[in-house]
Amino acid sequence: MYISYKKHGIRIGQGWFEEEWKKTKPCPALVLFHGMKEREDGNDAKTERFHTLTNDLSLSEEELYSGIHKNVRYEIRKNEKEPMEIRVFEAQELLRSPERLQELEAMYEALYRSKGMNQRLNHEQLLCYAKTGALVLTQVLSQEQILVIHSYLTDGNQTRLLHSVSEFRDGTCDASLVARANKRLHWEDMKLFKERGVSLYDWGGISDPDHPNGIDAFKMKFGGKPLTYYNVLKGITVLGRLGIRVMKLKNKSA
Repeated sequence: MYISYKKHGIRIGQGWFEEEWKKTKPCPALVLFHGMKEREDGNDAKTERFHTLTNDLSLSEEELYSGIHKNVRYEIRKNEKEPMEIRVFEAQELLRSPERLQELEAMYEALYRSKGMNQRLNHEQLLCYAKTGALVLTQVLSQEQILVIHSYLTDGNQTRLLHSVSEFRDGTCDASLVARANKRLHWEDMKLFKERGVSLYDWGGISDPDHPNGIDAFKMKFGGKPLTYYNVLKGITVLGRLGIRVMKLKNKSA
């Protein structure tokens, strides 16, 4: 999958799922290639190593479920008995109903405000993902209130978690209920993509497989296997290559 959009007045491209973006001819100043098997060095490229976890969805549902930590399985079963509604929105529906992306953006930004941070989602980027047909949104609701939203990119063979946001930090929801709903939604998402013939579920990154933080530990409880790959920011035009060199100089001086 390949998209391009403007950020700070500069056109930036993003390539996902290596076999697909190799078919494109990117023309923006900078292109960020996600999920490269090998690092790329040179004056026109800046490479970062990326750790994640992946689940093999070609396994049977029973095998996938047995790989989940027993405490998480208990909470999933408990949530299955609670009055919940799960919704799935495909890319075309997201384009027809902009309020779905607005719900994701509002919950995402509220999450970061609760941490004292002013973090915003790039709306244009999300629309670009949707226009390629690769964006999928899932929600779990209780009494018409959205508790959790997940977003994914998928190419039909693999899927990658982009966002996982929950509505409990403002104190209006039962935090335990939301935590169970989040675990349940991850499991339902895995089953959804498995049914569609997707073979790989990528958890969207962890900080350090050897020294996991709280979010890493949560993801690890679903039985995924560690995987390391590379994200490569590459300068395509003269301006882009100059930008890469400036970034490298700043890193050296930091």
